[in-house]
Amino acid sequence: TEAGKRASHTHIPRLSEFRVQHAPSRRDNAWAMSKENVQALRAAFERYAHGDFSPIGALGDDFELVISPEAPDAGTYRGEEARRWLRAWVASFEEMTIEATEILDSGDKVLLGMTQRGRPPGVDPHTALVEGHWWQVSTFREGELVRAEMFPERAPALVAAGLGA
Repeated sequence: TEAGKRASHTHIPRLSEFRVQHAPSRRDNAWAMSKENVQALRAAFERYAHGDFSPIGALGDDFELVISPEAPDAGTYRGEEARRWLRAWVASFEEMTIEATEILDSGDKVLLGMTQRGRPPGVDPHTALVEGHWWQVSTFREGELVRAEMFPERAPALVAAGLGA
């Protein structure tokens, strides 16, 4: 039913509900920085889960976005070009949300599983939302997000994050 379709998307889990797995022991200051990296991603994705994509504007000029070859507009984008790409992607859907489903901490890299939901523009608003699943490996340097690499499959993302063989 229409109400059933809408009801299935009403609960948006908070990122704090997801268990974070930390890498094996590290020096205390590196461990603290790693926890800060996870918290920064949690904060951004809590906003994304509610359709607020304003954190995109805070990405620095050194930020690099790597879109996998399987995705539209695959390639590497830097700084303002990366921010424009992300804003255009978000704008290509109505009612867009992105929820984190998994967070794996690997020190200066964090693997994040995500579910994206949205509706292509012009589609009947009573139609179910389109859903996609992606994995992102975020790289931090001195507490700043400097790279986000997108993957359509979990296994290569684990390898890129240094968590798989």
